[in-house]
Amino acid sequence: MIYEERCIQLKGGVLDEYLDWAVHTLWPTLESEGADPVCLLNGLIGVSSDELLWIIGFKDYFAWENCQSTIAGEAKLEKPRNWVASEAVNLMMPSRYRPVGPVAIDERRAVYGARRWWIHPEDWSEFNRLSHDGVWPAMDYMGHHVIGQFRHAATTSPLEVLNLAGYNDVAHWYATRSPEQHDVPDALRDLLTTLGRERNQLVQKSLVCLMRAHWPD
Repeated sequence: MIYEERCIQLKGGVLDEYLDWAVHTLWPTLESEGADPVCLLNGLIGVSSDELLWIIGFKDYFAWENCQSTIAGEAKLEKPRNWVASEAVNLMMPSRYRPVGPVAIDERRAVYGARRWWIHPEDWSEFNRLSHDGVWPAMDYMGHHVIGQFRHAATTSPLEVLNLAGYNDVAHWYATRSPEQHDVPDALRDLLTTLGRERNQLVQKSLVCLMRAHWPD
């Protein structure tokens, strides 16, 4: 699988219209063409509400290329041309661990932490192992769920990594910052501490924002 990261800056006052079109028209159209929309997010904390993030999966580069006219909004999809102020697209490769397929309904969350790290490209495999084996088990115990971890398809140094971890709400996100207060088993907390520290040593810099998720009915 290959994934598209599409970052969209909307013009003012059109967010609700765009989201209605994107969720109820574009999303099912992409699915009918064989694509796998992973999530559609808009800014909540740390980024403007008019900034959107799409992650969409495709079986290969040619499938991605064939869907570009659909994503852009063909005439048959009735997308007004004046919604988008600017957009940027990156091709992404997934972690071996997540995503594992279409996002199941019970895996969906209302709020996502869109966290970006920059690491040495040769550390990608180890970074993912430490995430899966060390960080995610304790966090999953508290109800969070990572729907995907991705790297830029182009191998650059540093290499940009995107993690999308879901939470029930902003309060839930804050609560998971303190696993020692939430009955997380000692074994999972120990993994979080030790392997999490090892993962942090691979990071050159990072940033995070919170985003609101929008799902089809």
